[in-house]
Amino acid sequence: MVRPKSEGRVEIEASGDQAEALCELVRGAQHIVRIFSDCLSPQLFDHAGLAGELSRVARQGRACEVRILIKDSQFLTRRTHRIGALHQRLVSSVLLRKLTYCPDHYVANYVLVDDGGIFFVPNEDDKVCFWNRDDRALVKHYTEQFDDLWHRSSPDPELRFTPSGAAVANFGLA
Repeated sequence: MVRPKSEGRVEIEASGDQAEALCELVRGAQHIVRIFSDCLSPQLFDHAGLAGELSRVARQGRACEVRILIKDSQFLTRRTHRIGALHQRLVSSVLLRKLTYCPDHYVANYVLVDDGGIFFVPNEDDKVCFWNRDDRALVKHYTEQFDDLWHRSSPDPELRFTPSGAAVANFGLA
């Protein structure tokens, strides 16, 4: 297992601070942001600042994109979410997919920024997370995991976004 670098690593306990730190890390993104999350919890991901930064990355050029993998999309079907609305507006560069396969030992709550930045929440029970702007070895390890799962995932047939950005269940009527 690749261990995180201690230099440059910042630990964060309070959820409000976590959202701020995540936005700060994404602010430095130039090409790609990968988000691997259980459900895109609103405390961490449903913020105007983060949506703005993800939009900036996605609009920088043809080779730039945001890839989002989620385990459970039910939360997105129940309320409006800025990331869902962003996906609707920038469907070709903000890609949202649901996992169809995920081994139990895979951690599902991290954000990878380009080749070096990582925001990592160890698991649902551990409220302390960390971020680091430059941990290339750890980012490479999780990028390989992410990319493998990305190729095994698919668009979620339960999600169809309304013009307001709220996801609604797709009961085969679309």
